[in-house]
Amino acid sequence: MTELEEVLARELDAGSFPSAVALVGTADEVLEVAAAGRSVVDPEDIAASPGTVYDLASLTKPLVCGAIAAASLADLDLASPPGRYLPEWKATRYDGITLESLLVHTSGLPAWYPVYARGEGAVAYRRTLASIDPEARPGAGVIYSDLNFLVFGEVLEVHFSAPLDETFAAMVAKPAGSAARFLPGRSSSVAAAERGDATERRMAAEMGISYSRFRDGIVWGDVHDGNAYRRGGVAGNAGLFGAVADVWALARAWLDPGRRELTADRTPERPEARVLAWQGTRGAGSAVAAMSASAFGHTGFTGTSLWIDPEADRIAILLTNRVHPEVRPIDFNAVRKRFHEAVWR
Repeated sequence: MTELEEVLARELDAGSFPSAVALVGTADEVLEVAAAGRSVVDPEDIAASPGTVYDLASLTKPLVCGAIAAASLADLDLASPPGRYLPEWKATRYDGITLESLLVHTSGLPAWYPVYARGEGAVAYRRTLASIDPEARPGAGVIYSDLNFLVFGEVLEVHFSAPLDETFAAMVAKPAGSAARFLPGRSSSVAAAERGDATERRMAAEMGISYSRFRDGIVWGDVHDGNAYRRGGVAGNAGLFGAVADVWALARAWLDPGRRELTADRTPERPEARVLAWQGTRGAGSAVAAMSASAFGHTGFTGTSLWIDPEADRIAILLTNRVHPEVRPIDFNAVRKRFHEAVWR
């Protein structure tokens, strides 16, 4: 058993997740892949394999929105306001918000809101997103917010006059040779997620928001995130699915020296380092001390993470479905850190 297999086996025995697939690689090659556990335990029993497709959750933010932005800098001005593309965003309360502030989470928008509670679908979402007041002035601090990337996804659809998934497939996935995609559908190759939207039911209730259309059964083949799901399964904050090799194929481009400026720290005065669509090591709960100062990464609620270290030429990917069939009360960043400590040893 390899060290990577041992890491996954220990976490599986500890109940950290029902299944996981991990990959360690460089810009040029995959060094090791390991798989463990059962990708579905309810309503069926299916073993995970290196080809298991996982809900990547918030890895969608850098791998879709960040990658499209990186490929479009010649004609997508990140210093411009969202109102340049979305007329609803020309309101005074959004003064000072730029596309870059959405990408680095300094817009001041709230961390989360069940947008679907005010209407489902892209048209309703665009209306609702333009009615939510910021919680802080732009640049005052970092508030990690799904709303930032929901709005950025809307901007990209207007800019390219195309659905986000089509733009991603053409501009990012196909050139990278990645099969990562939205809307995979239910199949034995796709890992299952949470039962009954339990997490978002609780979150909405805590906000005093009523919603009657939460899912009841096991989420399997549809995106776990409620805002992405009720927009149609395609959104800037979540919705991307992929196997570990698909994620590696997308990550490789971020080791290109030509992208170093994009992954430079944009919030040096803040406790938390943010780069365009990614997080730096400072203040990151899943980072470890052995990572270089130039490393950056992202995590996803379903139990995913991707960290890239340019100085070490290292890509570390951990995909799990830790929310299946329910979210366990554990510190999952601690799980990620144990994985990273083994990779960066």
